[in-house]
Amino acid sequence: MKKSLLINAGLLVAIIVLGLVAWYKPSGSEPSHPLSALKAAEVKAIALTIGAAPPFVLERTDSDWQMTAPLKARVDAFQVQRLLELLDAKSNTRFAATGLARYGLSEPYARIKIGSQDFSFGAANEMSREQYVQSGDAVYLLPLRYGAALPKSALNLVSKQLFAADEAPVGFDLGIFKVEQFDTKWTLKMAAAGAAKTEAGPDDINRWVDQWRLASALGIQAPTQRKPLAVLNVRLKNGKAVAVKILERGANTALARDDEPFEYVMAAETATRLLAPPAAAPAAPPPTK
Repeated sequence: MKKSLLINAGLLVAIIVLGLVAWYKPSGSEPSHPLSALKAAEVKAIALTIGAAPPFVLERTDSDWQMTAPLKARVDAFQVQRLLELLDAKSNTRFAATGLARYGLSEPYARIKIGSQDFSFGAANEMSREQYVQSGDAVYLLPLRYGAALPKSALNLVSKQLFAADEAPVGFDLGIFKVEQFDTKWTLKMAAAGAAKTEAGPDDINRWVDQWRLASALGIQAPTQRKPLAVLNVRLKNGKAVAVKILERGANTALARDDEPFEYVMAAETATRLLAPPAAAPAAPPPTK
């Protein structure tokens, strides 16, 4: 009997201790200090400045985001989404925005204006592995991923898609062959001189056109003064003509549109398919027994 009483007393003490720990332990709930009340869908413009570099200015259009400075370009939707995630950020820690030098905010690493709200990125806190971010009259500690999402150059923001979603090609002319749309039918015409025989059918040509329409680069690089190896002339449904210059072939292929101030770096395998005439898809292997 005495032993059971001791056990029960011990259990009671343990329950009391656990209750006190739970009472005094800091809450593990979601961070309680939101940085913004803005909604991403309401934002029409973003301006980002890294150090002393000119600002990257982005503006929302009816169909996508466009960069208007320091160059004009379509913007990668994923990169915009990463910037807008700052609006949903919350912090467990908030300070008054005084003595900014100790937070690395007297000369911020980066400044970003999202809609009507300004944010400044300062130093990292080595103890908590978080970064000081100022907005308005407060300084917050945020996970380092928010600062890591800021692009280092304007080219990091450029869309890797060779054609915009509303650009519909209706004709391709590489000189040695042409692929053109008449009504809803695509046709392939090889040049008379040195033409290679092709067994491509309508489905093969449609597949080749879709590969061009959805073509995406591995990366974007600054323009170079190189003489094109060849030029692919593309007609769009809206009547616009675009010359796609082939600047380099090899492990990677560099392409450049004549209406954009940068180059697309394509994977060699992708470029090989795009720059060759449409070919018949390989037959499926026979079923194994």
